[in-house]
Amino acid sequence: MDILKPELIWVEGRCYRFCDNTVWSSEQSNVPYQEDYYQSEYEDIMGDEACDGDEMQIDLTNNGSFKHLYYVPKAFYGFIIGYKGSVKKKIETETNTSITVPKINSNHEEIEIVGRSRASVISCRRRIDLLIESSRNKIRFTHFISIPLNTEIIMHNFENFKSGILNYSQHELEGISDDIFVSSKKLHLTIGMLRLLNEKERHEAAEALSSCVKNIIQPILMKIQNPITIKIQGLNYMNDDPSNISVLYGEVLENKTLQEIADKTFEYFIQKGLMTVMHSEKVKLHMTLMKSSRNINKDQRRTTFNASKILKDYKNYVFGETTLKTINISERETRAADGYYNMLTNINLS
Repeated sequence: MDILKPELIWVEGRCYRFCDNTVWSSEQSNVPYQEDYYQSEYEDIMGDEACDGDEMQIDLTNNGSFKHLYYVPKAFYGFIIGYKGSVKKKIETETNTSITVPKINSNHEEIEIVGRSRASVISCRRRIDLLIESSRNKIRFTHFISIPLNTEIIMHNFENFKSGILNYSQHELEGISDDIFVSSKKLHLTIGMLRLLNEKERHEAAEALSSCVKNIIQPILMKIQNPITIKIQGLNYMNDDPSNISVLYGEVLENKTLQEIADKTFEYFIQKGLMTVMHSEKVKLHMTLMKSSRNINKDQRRTTFNASKILKDYKNYVFGETTLKTINISERETRAADGYYNMLTNINLS
């Protein structure tokens, strides 16, 4: 990272410069962190920080130290602890505090911070909050906003597509097996990916989708007063070499209204802080058919496959069409009774 252009991290409405290559480096000095002023001056000068600290539940213990408990999703424990406890130890040293992180399988879900002063506890809490925000994008996505495409005709045509490919000769099946095909019952369009790490975040996402449907999607649908047709025809892939790809997908024929709904839903969730811009603010609508991430080798490396013949043989293959009826938030790597994903929320649009 360019130290002159550090990453900017927002924590509770406050912007911090985060130099990832130096803040948590084990090569830094282990001299305890000292504020530029004594505690009494610290609390006077801190301003907003001190006010925020007053809002924290910080208890005075029998031995005169200060203790603060607060909930942190388990997904962040590893980032807070660090390799062999290095990150945790560094924060403790620099803020003159002691941090207790629950065991990953513990029912106790609150991190404990103990310090000799309120200021040190507040400082430690801020460090952890900053670390959590900077680490969030390193955590795997848990959910996604989807439009189901698992209609009878689309599933039937997909199964015919799959059977035709699996009947290729062994030489033509380079890197291809039954395992890399998605389940026909899980066919869908993805609008955006979500990291929902606790019940509060899941509730916020469900409420956001409900609000988005009411304030954005329904007004668009009322303007056209006709069902939105979704037609899947043709193939495409995610990189430049058809002989070495990881994802093959069905193309969605252009529909400006459908694209508008997808883009505005994506923008809405970004504004709510529930999604982040990955590569483009325009949603690439597609129906995933085959993906090599479903077939990881023993070294945990993603394999690739040769789709050259598939792209030639099925260039304009028609998977079918349906109308936009529902939109939902689905949980990744799950399977419901009907074969689709477990849904956090499902909203009828018709």
